[in-house]
Amino acid sequence: MIQRRAFAAATLATLALPTLVRAQGSASQPRLVVPYGPGGSTDTAGRVLAERVSTDTGKTIVVENRPGGGTMVGMVNVAKSKPDGTSLLLMTTTAALLPAFDMPLPIDPQKDLAPVAQLADIPCVLAVNAANPAKTFPEFLEWVKAQPGPVHYSTSSTGGLPHLWGELIATRTNGKLQHIPYKAAAEALRDAVAGHVQVFVDTTTPVDAQIRAGTMRGLICGSPKRVPNVADVPTAAELGMPELEAAVYFGVATTAGTPPDVIAAWNAAINAALKADSVKDRLTGLGYVTTGGTPEAYGQRLAAETVRWRKVIKDAKIPAPT
Repeated sequence: MIQRRAFAAATLATLALPTLVRAQGSASQPRLVVPYGPGGSTDTAGRVLAERVSTDTGKTIVVENRPGGGTMVGMVNVAKSKPDGTSLLLMTTTAALLPAFDMPLPIDPQKDLAPVAQLADIPCVLAVNAANPAKTFPEFLEWVKAQPGPVHYSTSSTGGLPHLWGELIATRTNGKLQHIPYKAAAEALRDAVAGHVQVFVDTTTPVDAQIRAGTMRGLICGSPKRVPNVADVPTAAELGMPELEAAVYFGVATTAGTPPDVIAAWNAAINAALKADSVKDRLTGLGYVTTGGTPEAYGQRLAAETVRWRKVIKDAKIPAPT
């Protein structure tokens, strides 16, 4: 069965190759812009994908790191490139979140960039120190309501998805759950482990080891299905709260105006790569849940997430990130 899947994936990628070569020319050099610096998990995921697609299609993809501006530097670079399919972007949730703040932006990520394919999610998780009396998420909500003062939750920043998700959860405690932003997830987690802050909210990857070690207790994961790296943490769906599903998600986009057949070819090649066990295993090891899908589905998700989080931002009066 594994050999059959690998053969099917390679066939899809091979079928995509003539379109890519025809559209780009044999001398063209495709590139994947990663809007973060080298060495992190996002950069690693981009390089794993680029390596596999390059192998499958015979078109070497160069990875370019262009960090800055909350991923806007990378988005602008690709948006202003020639619309021939040679410039790809490893796009993040910020393409949905930044427009939700209704602030001036150099580009409109959903108009100046064209979605190609979804790649993977990293679901959000809420965790408490192991000394907390709450053993389940419903117990946690009741515990927060019973406290004489506010209960603080830490995240890695103001205006990021963990912050917005925390505010969505806070509506169930009448606002008694209050945000404490840190400069990095490691700092936010450190203070939660030490008991200096009662709750930690982020994606699964910063806290999974602490949950498995028993120093932190995961109470809810914003995924529709259980996630391997926090397999003991119940999902929002299991808890009867599907409206609390949330994940930082990644995809590939290209310059708006790129011919549809070129986008379709890249989509086929990316989906084929995601079916390869070597890619799935590597991404799973980094905490990602692979997704894939059509350009249309990716575009629809971005638009829907902007609408969803715009309401949370307005209701909680969250300032735009600076």
